[in-house]
Amino acid sequence: MLTNRQKIYYAICRFGSTILLNVVFIATFWMYTNQVELDPILNGVGNAVGKLVIGISSLLFGYLSDSLSSSKARMGRRKLFIWTGAPALALSFVMLFTPQLFIPASSQTIKFVWLLVWNALFHLFYGYLLIPFQSWMPEITNEEERVQVSGLQNSVNLVGSAVGSGFVLIMSGFIKDDPQGIYGPAGTYLLVFALIFAVIEMIFFLPALLKIKEKKVVHERRQLFSEIKVALRNRNYMIWVGGFTVLNVGVTLLTALMIDFIEQVLGVVSALQKFLFGTIMFLVVIISFFFWSRFSKRFGKKWSLIFSFSFLLFWMPLTPLVGKIPVIPPVVQGYVFGVIALFGMSSAYLFPYAILADFADEDERKTAENRSGMYTGFKSLPFNIAQATGFILAGFMRSWSIEKMFGYVGIGVVSNRITGISDSTTPLGLIWLGPIVTIFLALSIPILWQGDFDPFLKDERVKKTSIFKQIFNRNKVNKSED
Repeated sequence: MLTNRQKIYYAICRFGSTILLNVVFIATFWMYTNQVELDPILNGVGNAVGKLVIGISSLLFGYLSDSLSSSKARMGRRKLFIWTGAPALALSFVMLFTPQLFIPASSQTIKFVWLLVWNALFHLFYGYLLIPFQSWMPEITNEEERVQVSGLQNSVNLVGSAVGSGFVLIMSGFIKDDPQGIYGPAGTYLLVFALIFAVIEMIFFLPALLKIKEKKVVHERRQLFSEIKVALRNRNYMIWVGGFTVLNVGVTLLTALMIDFIEQVLGVVSALQKFLFGTIMFLVVIISFFFWSRFSKRFGKKWSLIFSFSFLLFWMPLTPLVGKIPVIPPVVQGYVFGVIALFGMSSAYLFPYAILADFADEDERKTAENRSGMYTGFKSLPFNIAQATGFILAGFMRSWSIEKMFGYVGIGVVSNRITGISDSTTPLGLIWLGPIVTIFLALSIPILWQGDFDPFLKDERVKKTSIFKQIFNRNKVNKSED
């Protein structure tokens, strides 16, 4: 349905928006806690409200874009949201990262309101823009080319995530090196890059808007709750939503506290150290995506997720030991932990677009009705409620220290000897981040185990046979052949 050039046009739309989302997801909590000096608990609440807003807006705008008629929406039923949403998202992003230009540095109330308003608007416009855009994919692609388009989109997302995450790591180093933080020269650089990323986000939507035609869809009057019931009756879709909802709490905790963990636990602080760390992690993601793509072709997307999450159950609880092992330098321990953890977690970022498109396509084949907007939008509500929960927990974990627990420094020193923590000022929430994240991994696996996320996989034996049995039997067969 699409030419190779059009596939690229569609995929690159995600470059700028992915940069923006990564910067917001990773940097907002860190910046408002460490630079704006907003109370971590208020910070967690402010970020949580944004996630609730995107959950509601995604459901609403997915439904609205499904309901519009191509003939009545002059700019297109999906394109209408893209034309208007891209600049609105860009503006809210810039305002979110420039509080130093507009509000006083002393008032906790004003800081909290600023975060609350602009973070909520950013997430509102993100749902307004991206849900209709992502719902466009099943309408302009067929089954044969969808994996290729998803692959291109994942590649663009990978690059966008690398740019966004790399920028956050390096910029946080420059900000830490500036005695005035964001209120000094580093804040000016932050403004410049925020404007650059905002312009990039808008520009990269233009090729698809100008060169890809929307599929003509006749308007069908639909009731929101009736459409929701259709999604609720799709067993495999709801299993996927349930499993990833639980998982998202842990992923959000990990992401929100990542920079603090890298700085205070791994000891990676300066801009140069963070650049090297980010480069290594980027290479790991590329290798991981290639590995899990090949792995899923043999075992399917479901078992790839199960296998990677099961592996993380044994690895993530090790964070209390990172930097505490004798002889091995703490930074080396941090690199080893980060590489292996990212390898396992990368599957959670690789497969969702393809899984979601398959669900929407399968439903349309059965019902002859397009609900890609509903499937894309509905999952955002529970996902973002989970992320809101994660941010609230992150606020408490960031303020969870030995001294707050025990009340005075003396007991904190004794506790250091018991726990092996060398610095009583390091939040305990960072030390125990891995074990807490593992709880949500462990809860998600039994849920995902019940589903089928490969509706177009022809080999039913692969679907129904546990990944561990498949690997064991395959090794057994290979040994017998030898």
